[in-house]
Amino acid sequence: MSFVSPKILLSRLGLRPKKAWGQHFLLYPHQARRIAAALEPTFGDTVVEVGPGLGALTVFLVQDAGKVVAIERDPALCRYLQEELFPDTPTVKILQQDVMDFSFLELSREIGNPLLAAGNLPYQITSPLLFKLIQEKAALNRAVFMVQQEVGDRLLASPGTKDYGVLSVLIQYHFALTRLFSLGPANFYPAPQVDSVVLRLTPATPAPAAWDEALFARLVKAAFSQRRKTLNNTVVAQAAAWARSREEMQAIFQELGIDPIRRGETLSVAEFVELSNAIGGLAGQQKTNC
Repeated sequence: MSFVSPKILLSRLGLRPKKAWGQHFLLYPHQARRIAAALEPTFGDTVVEVGPGLGALTVFLVQDAGKVVAIERDPALCRYLQEELFPDTPTVKILQQDVMDFSFLELSREIGNPLLAAGNLPYQITSPLLFKLIQEKAALNRAVFMVQQEVGDRLLASPGTKDYGVLSVLIQYHFALTRLFSLGPANFYPAPQVDSVVLRLTPATPAPAAWDEALFARLVKAAFSQRRKTLNNTVVAQAAAWARSREEMQAIFQELGIDPIRRGETLSVAEFVELSNAIGGLAGQQKTNC
């Protein structure tokens, strides 16, 4: 299958990149090949590709995967993929759909195996999609995504840095992340204003584990709700929200050795876990059951 320049192909199709949808198309097939290789699909795998666009990555995924389910929001691109690029390829299924409405869990249950996922994620859906994947991580074996450098910095950020926040903590709790490589604007048409980074995400078994992950997530969000304020103001002062008294909250912080005058951005993922377990009254139960 010969490669055609995205600019030429879009012109032939009478299309223009939709800025509002964050459409930037890979210019060079070897970069798409690198992303597909990083995912390491095998014949037994089903890959969900988010935003296949003109199919630059899809053509490499389908070479090794058993099946590719490509989710594309743009109806014109769907028609091109279905009618021109993959008209006689039964291992490729094109879905015209918003990925936020797609159930990874349902497909995983249907095929009886966890999925692989890949794609070049538009900036505006990156965070919502990652939060969605946190909820549906049981459906995933691994994922390789290209994201804007700014988002990549947030995902990989360490405690105490300006990029460290809610998304950093929750993603690092649920997934092991590996930074693979970066791509500059010259690799895309149209060229974006920023660099992109390719990351591998693998569902992790956290240690320590949060006994109540919903409480853990609420605690993290509360700690970052007013970033410049201390935990005394964002967590201890909201004792009623945790079904605790202020005195109980102060005792929990003292027992864990976490100074409540610290800001949420200074706590490690493990400290957030320990704090949520203690607030939930489960730390002692965990010790009793060991």
